[in-house]
Amino acid sequence: LKAHASVLTTILPSCGVLYIRVDGKNFRFINGKNEASFHMKRNPRKLNWTVFYRRLRKKGTQEDQLKKAKKRVIVSTAATRGIQGLSIEELKAKKDENPEKRKALKEASLREVKEKKRKDAEEKKKKAATAAKTAPAAKSGEKLGKAGGANIKPARISAPGKQSAR
Repeated sequence: LKAHASVLTTILPSCGVLYIRVDGKNFRFINGKNEASFHMKRNPRKLNWTVFYRRLRKKGTQEDQLKKAKKRVIVSTAATRGIQGLSIEELKAKKDENPEKRKALKEASLREVKEKKRKDAEEKKKKAATAAKTAPAAKSGEKLGKAGGANIKPARISAPGKQSAR
């Protein structure tokens, strides 16, 4: 079972087209594209989808795949010149810090923030208590709405055009 040069795999006996030239040489084609290219006398070395072309230009080989698999190592410029606001020494010191020290610093900053929030809340409560003592008491005879705004008429009870049962 010999395949034509343009075919990637061997052609089984039940598949494709068998062409026998006048001189008696047999050619098997897997599809019409291969057969038509052969009859038009196209050079399989110049057609980039043929096996000849791929072998000639070393496509799909192991070396080609290994080249793609290699990763490039990118050297960061930040490691050599620092970042805005931090010098190289400070960056190295941060990198060399152990996790326990970093965790302790984080907890300390959290404690400070919580303490500040608690003090602010206490001050608010004190101000509210002093404001309540100094504010004059509302007159007991007046009725205020929820927001203390103007009186609002109730929504329409019956549909438009109908007589309401009042």
